[in-house]
Amino acid sequence: MSDGDGTPLQIPPGYDLDIARTCSFVVNVACDMCEQWKADGKPSAGRFSWTPSDSCPITSPVFPLDDWTFRGPFWSSFILDDRLISEPFAIFAYGPDSTTVFLAFRGSQTDDDFIMDGKTKLVPYSPPTKSPITDIQVEHGFRDVFNGLDHGTFMGELSIIANSGKRLIVTGHSLGSALATLTVPLARAAAIPSTKILHCNQASPKVGASKFKDYYGDLDVQTFRLVNTYDEVPKLPPFPYEAVGVEAPFGAKYSSEGERHNPCCSYSYALFNPTAPYNPGIDTCMDRSKPEMRIP
Repeated sequence: MSDGDGTPLQIPPGYDLDIARTCSFVVNVACDMCEQWKADGKPSAGRFSWTPSDSCPITSPVFPLDDWTFRGPFWSSFILDDRLISEPFAIFAYGPDSTTVFLAFRGSQTDDDFIMDGKTKLVPYSPPTKSPITDIQVEHGFRDVFNGLDHGTFMGELSIIANSGKRLIVTGHSLGSALATLTVPLARAAAIPSTKILHCNQASPKVGASKFKDYYGDLDVQTFRLVNTYDEVPKLPPFPYEAVGVEAPFGAKYSSEGERHNPCCSYSYALFNPTAPYNPGIDTCMDRSKPEMRIP
């Protein structure tokens, strides 16, 4: 059920709707990847066979999968309550534009992800690039999931992109947006020029405190944060956390946070309907799209 209120997407200078829509598509493919893993019984990395798909009725008719090549999934292994958790989080995507590579992180889709989201204590962050800023802090859960990624493998992939001269577009949804934010410094450390990186996320929580925001700003990477103003996740964690990037807000008021936060039926719909971002068919849309997002 929905309340039916909406306000148009405010498009900031430099925000490319076509790129944002493509990011949304790649995120939806990453979300479907996780749903396949869950449906298969959450097998280990060596036992998981992924077939790229997009169940989102907003993006799937626009982006033929045959036009794309995907690499992944890339996994994170992290400790939770003395248990080693290993989950697939990220994919690289190569589309019709041979000069551009997309890197997408899916959001919280398991109970373990939700628990990690709730670890909101600020903890030390070691930047992978040189910085005069000290005592940088980020969210505990986000840092642990990010540190669980195989940074050696990621640096290898990012170095290949750097050497190729291609553009890297980093994206994600929710927890995935936090991981995308933490990956941007890694891309700079891999010698990808700031002018060759675009960070275009959606429904991103705040990743760190003011010193992290200052450090991130010094990277000089163009960053946009697509936000449904009725969605609670982008408002979290509260102060002293601060958001990075330029906000692209829209309003789509639905009766549940699950609807307001949904990557396909709320966020993708808004990108394809920027002047009227409220989705009147959200119930049908959510029945058709697979990702089950874990939300507060």
